Amino acid sequence: MRRFIIALQFLTVFRVKRDIEVTREDLAASMSCFPLVGAVQGTLLVIASYLLSALLPGNVVAGVAILILALTNGGLHLDGFADTVDGLAGGKTEEERLRIMRDSSTGAIGVAFVALLILLKYLALSGMPLEAQRPALFMFPVMGRWAMVPMARWSRYARNDEGLGAAFAGNTNAGLIAATAMGAVLLALAMGIISLLIMLLLGAAVYGFSVFFRKKLGGVTGDVFGFQSEVAEVLFLILVLALTRILETRQFI
Repeated sequence: MRRFIIALQFLTVFRVKRDIEVTREDLAASMSCFPLVGAVQGTLLVIASYLLSALLPGNVVAGVAILILALTNGGLHLDGFADTVDGLAGGKTEEERLRIMRDSSTGAIGVAFVALLILLKYLALSGMPLEAQRPALFMFPVMGRWAMVPMARWSRYARNDEGLGAAFAGNTNAGLIAATAMGAVLLALAMGIISLLIMLLLGAAVYGFSVFFRKKLGGVTGDVFGFQSEVAEVLFLILVLALTRILETRQFI
């Protein structure tokens, strides 16, 4: 329970226990509960879908769900996504990219890519039939949180200082196994065994990004974890939409 509370308070705006003392080891161990935090957020999105769908069309419900998720995250992952994009676009060396990413201001490229990211989430969700949209609403925060765990296991911290991301980079196999098992069980229960193929594809994408950031930055930072979470959410929704379309097509063959 302690690990879950730490993960919940780190990843979201929810404050269950304000006086809890957290060490770097506690933060690292809490990664095993990241998918469960996503499940809490996903549950809120599904509840919102049921409440709003009686009054609003599905595309509006999809937009509200994306807004709710961003609010419950406190904008943490979107900020990391924007900073990472700015660093990659503006820097020519590892040092320049890391320096730009540390700047608190967000550049025009970062803003543009955040808008594109949100648009892709919206289009993917609103393009799904309701019977596929609600499981996707539950699972895409789960997969977004899970994606940070393998990246942490496969990467080292890029900076020389002891930033927040250093507590997660190079995490243990035990944390990765626990988080992956939790994410796979939730995915299979929500969307069926065949959906585990999506998790395998996401894992391959996370590994690819881990290699990419090793070359571009020398490793990962807290911003990169936020970037990975946001990208994994988009990829998951697009893959679910594609799988839904394929299954619908096969029904008529």
